[in-house]
Amino acid sequence: MKVAFLHTLAANQILFDDCIQESQLAKFADVMHCCAPELLEYASGVGFDAHLANQVAGQVRALEQQGADWIVCTCSSIGRLAESSLTHHAKVLRVDRPMAQKASQAKQLTVLAALPTTIEPTMSLLAEYRVDIEQFANVRVIDGVWQHYLAGDLATYQQAIANYLDQYCSDDEVVLLAQASMAPAMKLLSEVWSTKVLTSPSTCLEYLVGQLMLPSEQGERDDCSS
Repeated sequence: MKVAFLHTLAANQILFDDCIQESQLAKFADVMHCCAPELLEYASGVGFDAHLANQVAGQVRALEQQGADWIVCTCSSIGRLAESSLTHHAKVLRVDRPMAQKASQAKQLTVLAALPTTIEPTMSLLAEYRVDIEQFANVRVIDGVWQHYLAGDLATYQQAIANYLDQYCSDDEVVLLAQASMAPAMKLLSEVWSTKVLTSPSTCLEYLVGQLMLPSEQGERDDCSS
């Protein structure tokens, strides 16, 4: 079994390598990574169009041709396009889908993002599980924080996210961090936050391990990406 991770940010490969080491995924599958930053650059600069969809589909097909049985798109912005890509046998999963499924069960939800273009894809995904998501969720973007990520200053980026959570989200029931790159900020907060903040890397890896442990037929029935 082989699991491929499609990234649009180089730092996410490091992030997921660390998360994979903390999970049991390596016991059940070989792992490979592919980074295509031009996909997010195009989405942020031009938008979501047929050209971008074709580019994403091309990356997905290439990973399948390299033997991937599962392809995880770690970019929330292009996750929908990745899942829409046609494959022969590989299952394609956007990294935030298992997290969204969990978040939909909350009574009150805050969706927190560092990049504005992440909001629409994230809310569309949540709407698949909760039709009243627009009235149910409180959506926020942390102003100015993404520039630290682009500058490679991950420490300041993560600290700014942690500070925002501490200052503005302490009374929220459940907080969904819309981008995988935001997850390391949790290490800067007390343990109490782990019960109320959902991050896509850990939730996705937990889901993947569960799927790989199942008999193949049952895994197909339980697949939340279908």
